[in-house]
Amino acid sequence: MANIHRSKTYGAEIEKPIASTVTSAPHKVTQQFFKSLAKEARKRGTFQSFHKSDIKSDVVIGATSYDLGEQGLDNGFNLLETSLPYQRSLINLQNKMLLDLKTVQKALEQEYASVINLSINPLAKRTMTDYKTYVAPKGVYPYFWYRGWDHTAGIDARAQNSPTIGVKIDKAADSVSVIIGAGAAFIGLFANSPYEEGKRSSYKESRSTMWDRMMKNSKVKGDITTAQFPQDRFKTMAQYFNWMFGGNTSIHFILSKIVNESDDYKGVGSRILVVKGNPSVLEYLSKPEWKASFLKDAIENKKSTVTVKPTISHMETMQFAQFSGARIRYKLTNHNDFPIQEFVKACKNPDSRKVENIFSEYSKYVYIEGRDAGANFPDQELWALGKDIASSVVISPSALQAGLIQNLNEATKYIDSFKWLDLKMLREAAIKDGLQGKIPKISVYEFTEKILEIASDGLTQKEQKFLAYPRWVMKTKKNGADRAIEFVEKQKGNLEKSLKELIKLRKVVVDI
Repeated sequence: MANIHRSKTYGAEIEKPIASTVTSAPHKVTQQFFKSLAKEARKRGTFQSFHKSDIKSDVVIGATSYDLGEQGLDNGFNLLETSLPYQRSLINLQNKMLLDLKTVQKALEQEYASVINLSINPLAKRTMTDYKTYVAPKGVYPYFWYRGWDHTAGIDARAQNSPTIGVKIDKAADSVSVIIGAGAAFIGLFANSPYEEGKRSSYKESRSTMWDRMMKNSKVKGDITTAQFPQDRFKTMAQYFNWMFGGNTSIHFILSKIVNESDDYKGVGSRILVVKGNPSVLEYLSKPEWKASFLKDAIENKKSTVTVKPTISHMETMQFAQFSGARIRYKLTNHNDFPIQEFVKACKNPDSRKVENIFSEYSKYVYIEGRDAGANFPDQELWALGKDIASSVVISPSALQAGLIQNLNEATKYIDSFKWLDLKMLREAAIKDGLQGKIPKISVYEFTEKILEIASDGLTQKEQKFLAYPRWVMKTKKNGADRAIEFVEKQKGNLEKSLKELIKLRKVVVDI
């Protein structure tokens, strides 16, 4: 049987901002919400388990099923996230997305709430009071504060639609570079947050600006470096790992080993160990042992030291630790046999493809996680335009990413026809002005037109329908942010009232 990474795989993590259907304010889901999701999963015969908080064992933060993965929370009770299991086709992925949205909406209806077709709830605030009201009880969050991050920066949702498309290992570096490089197109098409904290933002996708605030006072300078557009395009996995895990970066934490516990960083409880000396991941792996202390002791300035021996699973847990437009994600096998020193040495020769060779032997799969598309969902306005447009909204970022990866030679050629840092400037223009953004050499609209054409050529005839929404956006030259601005500016009355009306208009409709 072939390894997973030899075959096409399609998955997604879908974040969903929610609002009260009565007041339009951010809604905090109750424990009953997860029970309702579990009830639906039991009807389908697929219920698996509840995901309970790792720091408050009596609090449920997700319902897991065999067909829809985990329907849970991202950073707060006002921001849902479903991590869908991978599928073998885009049509299967679309079916899962629509089923997920249908079951979530049904559960929210019982609480007089709804997912909204925006990537930020425009009425949400980012004060410490709001943060404490909504934040999900996850053991990793106290660590972020310890690191110096301002975790309030994303508590107003800042939701993304994150495609996860399988790639062959030897294509991983080009694939992640193409998706990062195409960021202006993903943002131009899916920008959906022109209002934040009750005001008009100076950005059409203000969602994408949170990292500067979050990491401004980080103890580690490399944190903001790896949350921004990379200075260079990656041609090998060694170059990618050097950027992410070398230089002025620092390993976040490692997890003390407890039998049968997951290495998932979102379920860490009291297992977080902070490595003394703040080494980068590559430096950490290069030595036989390090001194570390438990996070709870470090926070309280208690002197405690344990000796830890690096394993490759410590790096694997750190896959989340960069926040640019795309990530290389993977699952390693044979952890005990993984040639750590060979890997570290390979990273010191960034132009070689030795890392690819190692991953070919020791990984179960590799995929690209896209991070630039803002959350967009079908609402009454989009259904009025026709089923093709409305039903393609959620799947379209996955279709766009899959098409680029499946037409990688053309996509790479196009991305490489620009100076890499011009693509950074174009992305910034898209965050600010959407499809109307431009730099001296090209506009976001012209760039997106070509990216859409290349992606379309990478899809089958049957898959073309998944691009119906982006094609309509290009035809009208209006993304979700443009339409929101247009609606609000036509309203009479104060801005708060207009934003409440916008949120009502943007209530998600799954089918008609």
